[in-house]
Amino acid sequence: MLKNICRIYRYNNDKIYKYRIIINKMIDIKPIREIGLSDNEAEVYITLLTLRETTASQIAKQTKIARTNIYDELNKLIEKGFVSYVIKNNVKYFKPINPNKIINYLKEKEWGIKSILPALNELYKPIKEKANIEIYEGKEGLKIVLNDIIRTKKEVYSFGASDKVKEYLPKFFIESYIREREKNKIIAKQLFSEGTGVIRTPVSVFRKLPKEFTSPSTTVIYGNKVTIWIWEEIPKIIMIESKATSQSYKAHFNLMWKLAKK
Repeated sequence: MLKNICRIYRYNNDKIYKYRIIINKMIDIKPIREIGLSDNEAEVYITLLTLRETTASQIAKQTKIARTNIYDELNKLIEKGFVSYVIKNNVKYFKPINPNKIINYLKEKEWGIKSILPALNELYKPIKEKANIEIYEGKEGLKIVLNDIIRTKKEVYSFGASDKVKEYLPKFFIESYIREREKNKIIAKQLFSEGTGVIRTPVSVFRKLPKEFTSPSTTVIYGNKVTIWIWEEIPKIIMIESKATSQSYKAHFNLMWKLAKK
């Protein structure tokens, strides 16, 4: 039945919203609740997959959850790593994470979510290609991006390399992230400034820049993604998914790499 619905609407952009709503109504949210979300959180996440990027007021309108409560639900989802946001013209727009990342987030637990991934991915399919920007917060946000680096299995390039991440995730970084990089032979080329601490591993290569290049943030490039890590009390990561942007950053990195000291 789902395939027939997709076939009816796929070629009519004017009806794409109705198509997403129909799939939404067909999804059993019970497996999503079982991974640790409340009924309201599950409803908000499914609605965000339908709307793709929207404001809190629009989510409240679609879910019928009171506007006084909707920010609480969204903040819980951001904390758990299921939702990110971007600010445009002083207005905050909320976005769902790619459903496939749920498996990375809960990879040690094989929950019933796998049974609804095809339907969730139908909702997530982009209508047209464009740069995608997401923001992740807190320790869970760091884990999502680190797991995404492993999943991508592409060489990693970073500016402003430091040992900051180890302060937030000492056990996870060494026992999970580094171990998986070694297992998958994912090499990281890292530029760091004199006087900055680094974490040396068998799959990391370092080159040194003068002290004046010291930065309070870290830029990490992998695959088609550029991520900017902001080291505050609650860390934030801005992720830009764009092939053109990634290629530009890599070209800049390679130039700096040639000039840096071994």
